[in-house]
Amino acid sequence: MQDARLARQAELERRYDGPIPEGELLLARFGSAAAVELLAAAGNAAFYRRMLQRQIATIRRRRGEGSAYPSLLRDLRLYRDRWRYWRRKQRIASALLADGRLQ
Repeated sequence: MQDARLARQAELERRYDGPIPEGELLLARFGSAAAVELLAAAGNAAFYRRMLQRQIATIRRRRGEGSAYPSLLRDLRLYRDRWRYWRRKQRIASALLADGRLQ
């Protein structure tokens, strides 16, 4: 498996004289579109989860100081919605990859 990925990457490096397009490079490195999608979804879910945690901490601190404002809650909703979206995509990609339907 690793040898096939290295061979695909070497082929891309021979084919392109300049930078390799990101999509093709990711496919060569991770072996399938499913793996790339799962990796992207997991990374984005982790990012938004961390944003949620930090925003909650900020809101708590600001409330304690008496300097909270409504935009903090709007941002919190945005981060929560994006986190849910990426978790859903991660679950779907993981299930499809496990079933072998997405390669």
